[in-house]
Amino acid sequence: MLASLLIVFREVLEIALVVMCIMAATKGITNRSKFILGGMGAGLIGAGLIAAFTSTIAGAMAGTGQEIMNAGILFTAVIMLTWHVVWMSSHGKALATKIKEVGESIVSGKTPLYVLGTMAGLAVLREGSEIVLFMHGLAAGGLAMSSLMLGAVVGLLIGAAFGIAL
Repeated sequence: MLASLLIVFREVLEIALVVMCIMAATKGITNRSKFILGGMGAGLIGAGLIAAFTSTIAGAMAGTGQEIMNAGILFTAVIMLTWHVVWMSSHGKALATKIKEVGESIVSGKTPLYVLGTMAGLAVLREGSEIVLFMHGLAAGGLAMSSLMLGAVVGLLIGAAFGIAL
């Protein structure tokens, strides 16, 4: 349970941080929340499709193919996590600057509002995909589904609470 709680908490907190930066950079823009929430919803749908696709592949590859797929998912998750840590340590400040520039560009009318939704949607899709991959890896490792889901729900609630508090 703790593993799934920590995974979901961390990913939800990352989503909250990106959305918070977008909201701060676009404060005062009419209808910004509609576009940001719409983008987040699209990102959730995309992550759900990835989850459905992952399950379909896993079901189609019975026997040793299942182990190969599980190893591939875990390997992909490790690569994504490593890349994220390295990339954020060197590009975190540049990302915040870029979000601010996009906000200023939207305020000035140079950039359409749907860019806000795209930015929020991609953040949710990326982090949601990581959740799917990590959770599938935990399930393949033998973690009970009830423990996996309880941890995920608690991690979601704590991550959302931290995000709102920020």
